[in-house]
Amino acid sequence: MRIITSPQPARLEEIFTLLIGLLVLAAAGAGVFIPGFYGGIVDPRYATGTITADAVSLICVPLLAVCVWLARRGSQVARMVWIALVVYLGYAYATYAFDRLYTIFFLAYVAIFSFSCMVVVSLLARLEVGQLAETTREMPLHRVTAGFLVFTGLVLYAIELPIIFGRIPGDTLSGGTPFMVLDLALVAPLSILTGVWLWQRQPWGAALTGIFLIKAITLMSSFLVADYMDWFAGRPMEPSATLAFTFIYLGVCFFTWNYFAAFAKQSGKAEASL
Repeated sequence: MRIITSPQPARLEEIFTLLIGLLVLAAAGAGVFIPGFYGGIVDPRYATGTITADAVSLICVPLLAVCVWLARRGSQVARMVWIALVVYLGYAYATYAFDRLYTIFFLAYVAIFSFSCMVVVSLLARLEVGQLAETTREMPLHRVTAGFLVFTGLVLYAIELPIIFGRIPGDTLSGGTPFMVLDLALVAPLSILTGVWLWQRQPWGAALTGIFLIKAITLMSSFLVADYMDWFAGRPMEPSATLAFTFIYLGVCFFTWNYFAAFAKQSGKAEASL
């Protein structure tokens, strides 16, 4: 039995990731540290969420640096987390660009989205899918995890479709739709497909599960922090929805731990057999 390893990162993957990190430091740093940076640009209802999303994006930058370093040392887990963090940043700044946040960093939002797409495609193309499938073959709660992924995708449809239907037909502009488009067009169907593939023990199901769960943690963290900040500040919100979202978040954290625990178990077996 051998320890899971991955090929060395390509130079372009590292260069584009470096560019993503630098652009995020500038764009997200401005949102977090410059008072009123989004004033007159972001709907006040979404101001807290925008700033917390920027804070999470800033945290992703040093994590990306660590992942690149570990990926150079052959860590397959680091490569998966690298992909997940870049997916999150691409999602976040695609939302900013599609929502027309015309700050001085608007073109940076577009560039981050573009570079993220290229990095993700390149990293996925060289992912050791067969090794990942073998590593997670004995993962506890295999089918429960698959069911949870399908459930997560269906929940997105259940939450966001009524909101969109409520705006049709609409005679006024209403913010917050771009992330729903990304959720309904990409995130929800990919979550369901990943769950089905994991249930069927398809190799790509095993590979995408870890990536999807890490991405979900980053995204849901920014949403939940914003919700609780608004709640404690006494701003209008729906506590029941926040609490339900919290339970789903805890489920994501548990299934992420369960997934990556399989890697530690496999590495222990491999080292014992040497």
